[in-house]
Amino acid sequence: MTVPYDLVTNTWLGMTFSLAAMDRLEEMDNGESVLGTKPYLHGLAYAATVGMGIAGICYKLAPDWMWMYYTDHEKVPLFIELYTFGLYPAMYTLGFLLAPQLERKKKGLGRVAWAANLAGVLGLMLATRKRVIKVGTTEEYENGNARSIIRSPLAPILAVGMPSAVPALYYFAKKAAQ
Repeated sequence: MTVPYDLVTNTWLGMTFSLAAMDRLEEMDNGESVLGTKPYLHGLAYAATVGMGIAGICYKLAPDWMWMYYTDHEKVPLFIELYTFGLYPAMYTLGFLLAPQLERKKKGLGRVAWAANLAGVLGLMLATRKRVIKVGTTEEYENGNARSIIRSPLAPILAVGMPSAVPALYYFAKKAAQ
């Protein structure tokens, strides 16, 4: 999708994988690192392949769209681009570590946070939908000349990637929990 959505979505993905594997994670030896477990690594592989893969392709094709026209990508230093894409796995890791901690604090709290995160992503999408349905440069967007996302090079990527992401998420989260 876009950078602001993606960062929040990666946190949600981390929460999804850790909540799916909650029983398995609770059986761990306290000295064992959660970040070396099959659930964490499966989820990270999913987030990197599906989340960062789609985002990387979209960024290459429509970088200003990925920034949601809040900035012109040519004004973003390479360091900030690299830092931002480094946040993708960091936010996944945050979500993965956060959900079980919330569950330990109070039963069901991790799931409430998971649902709130998802609601936040959907709310953000709703609030910024006009920025997402048009693709072009920041200048084209600001001048009303950006084209419909359906007629953009992003259309085939998103048409295949997004619907495939949901069943793949279910499959890999289920696999991580085993």
